[in-house]
Amino acid sequence: MSLVVVCAFAHAGAKRLPKVAVVSSEANAAFIADVVAKISSSNAFSAVDSLDARLSTPSLNTLLKYDAVLVYSSTSMLDPATLGNRLADYVDGGGGVVSMALTNSSVPLAGRWTSGYLIIDPTGEAHPNVSLGTVAIQTHPIMIGVTALAATQAFQSTGALVAGSTLVASWSNGAPLVATSTLPGRADLNFYPPSNAVNSAYWKTSGDGVKLMVNALLYTMRPRVIILGAVITYAGTDSNTDVKRKIAGTGKIGIIDTMKVYNATPTLSKLQGYDAALLYSDRDLENPEAMGNVLADYVDAGGGVVCAGSSAYNVNPYSHPQGRWPGTYQLMVGGPGTNYGAEVLGNVPSIPHPATAGVVSFYGGTSSARPTSKALYPGAVTVATWDDATPLVVSSTKFFNRIDLGFFPPSSDVSPDFWDPFTNGDELMANALVCVSKPFVTCIAADGASQMSDVVTRLVASRRFSGVYSYTATNATPAASLLQYFGAALTWSNSPYADPTAMGGVLADFVDAGGGIVTALFANTTVSPLEGRWITGGYEITPSPMPGYLNSGTQSLGTIVEPDHPIAAFVRRFDGNTKSYRQDTVPTLRGRTIMRWSDGKMLTSVHSFMKRADLGYWPVSSGSSSNWNQRTDGTWITANALEYVVRSSPCPGDLNGDGAVDDSDFVLFAGYYDALLDPRGDLTGDGFTDDSDFVQFAASYDRLVCP
Repeated sequence: MSLVVVCAFAHAGAKRLPKVAVVSSEANAAFIADVVAKISSSNAFSAVDSLDARLSTPSLNTLLKYDAVLVYSSTSMLDPATLGNRLADYVDGGGGVVSMALTNSSVPLAGRWTSGYLIIDPTGEAHPNVSLGTVAIQTHPIMIGVTALAATQAFQSTGALVAGSTLVASWSNGAPLVATSTLPGRADLNFYPPSNAVNSAYWKTSGDGVKLMVNALLYTMRPRVIILGAVITYAGTDSNTDVKRKIAGTGKIGIIDTMKVYNATPTLSKLQGYDAALLYSDRDLENPEAMGNVLADYVDAGGGVVCAGSSAYNVNPYSHPQGRWPGTYQLMVGGPGTNYGAEVLGNVPSIPHPATAGVVSFYGGTSSARPTSKALYPGAVTVATWDDATPLVVSSTKFFNRIDLGFFPPSSDVSPDFWDPFTNGDELMANALVCVSKPFVTCIAADGASQMSDVVTRLVASRRFSGVYSYTATNATPAASLLQYFGAALTWSNSPYADPTAMGGVLADFVDAGGGIVTALFANTTVSPLEGRWITGGYEITPSPMPGYLNSGTQSLGTIVEPDHPIAAFVRRFDGNTKSYRQDTVPTLRGRTIMRWSDGKMLTSVHSFMKRADLGYWPVSSGSSSNWNQRTDGTWITANALEYVVRSSPCPGDLNGDGAVDDSDFVLFAGYYDALLDPRGDLTGDGFTDDSDFVQFAASYDRLVCP
């Protein structure tokens, strides 16, 4: 495998870290500092700010700077009614709110908050010795990695849930601990946020209070997006306002901002404050070349881009992104002008693609503005078409964070010949924005139906992905064309693959095309491994011949070798139960170990030069089999690995994973080169560290900085 092919892999940068605030009426500075420090320790947020509700009430504009807020009280707020009104407006505007004691007990919010936004009725307060009780929804994302919680004084509400709320978990005394609302963006945690680090009576840091707070904040968030419209005003109606209203109405998107781009071009730093951007135009862009370049930079940096209408398919150089955009990032070939005439939704893919979720019908209106060509650029695939077979939804096979829509976003509420708002144009736009914010992944397993369901259900519940598709590989091998819709695939085996050689070839082709693969037990053991080009091309992390496996001795999370690695992000607990399925040796890897089992065996690892990760455990939880404890972080680790291989940019020669190929890597490579059979320096996939690998390493060393 040549260095050129490896470095050409498409990737997206790290996903945007959201920003949160703690809004409190906390009289003790040490207490609020403890809460902020605990949430910050997760490294899940770009900032954790503190807003003091005793001194002032934050404005809606202030709140909208944050993706979610955690609200709690210990003494009277300056204005409970105004704060309640502002928080209600914030939730309505797409923000997330997690309410905790004493706000949901003895010092409650007032105003509009009490009508439709409450989850736990703040009717009482108790101070008992309590611990985690029944978990009503085992797969709920707020409960991922939550094994224990105890407090001498929980300061909990003893009130019942408000009608329509959902109980997720209870305290040992039966009072609600975690509950959610039918409203998107709302969750309640029924304990006082400061820990026993500041008062011995509060929740014990040996438990999972941090997990609960961070998980709840993440749960309430939806993608933050910006609408970039170069549009005229129709009959006095701002088209951006119409598009924003339609997308917001689906409930799938969080905070939405708008920008007119016929007289301005966003900077990269502005775009990086969002998970995704939607661009459309019916007039000239302010600077088409600058727009194309900044969108390309944004995609490379990890942001999602949806182009719609003429911005997606019209070759008019004034209304279409130029610069670096055409060819590499553009999906529809398009042509001069636009097709018009009434059209409806045509074909959709045979797989349930998240871009068409909830789409039952679509009528483009009497104009049905759409592409003049059916052609797509290499690396693009049609998800749905108009009835005349021109593309309606197109995704990229190179960038998971790119989708284009072949229709004009404003509805007939703006102009009567645009798309009918009684059909699903709103869902198409919202879905596309979700898809470019979160990867679409698949599980390909030679395993039983209940085991497959367990893994898929937990990954879906994590809310980390736009969709999770499943394919059972026991009786058949998926076609390569199926995989083109996905950013990554997780494969594992408990039975032999239908054709291990064919399966290995399909997955190798997928990696070559820019996809990411995570392999888990028992596919990386002697039980039922992949074969064929998967082995001969060097796609394995644990090189063949494979180790066997162990299924005895309770083991848990051991050393986190690279605590800053994305796969290790916010991983606190892992318990393999009495079986603790794992490899039975510690082989030298074609890559690096990221985390170990407590007995030193590989728990997670990554490849030296491919978009690849391995899990040293069977991904099925105790919810289906006698396997790892479902209350620990197995789902989180699996999700981390899938996101990592989607976003990773392979860098041959970066042997220590620091993002550069420098003298420290040269020292490592020299040692592997001397050993010859050491796979850690194998950059060509042949199992040796020899002269051909030196050529690859030297080229990377000359460049120094990884792409």
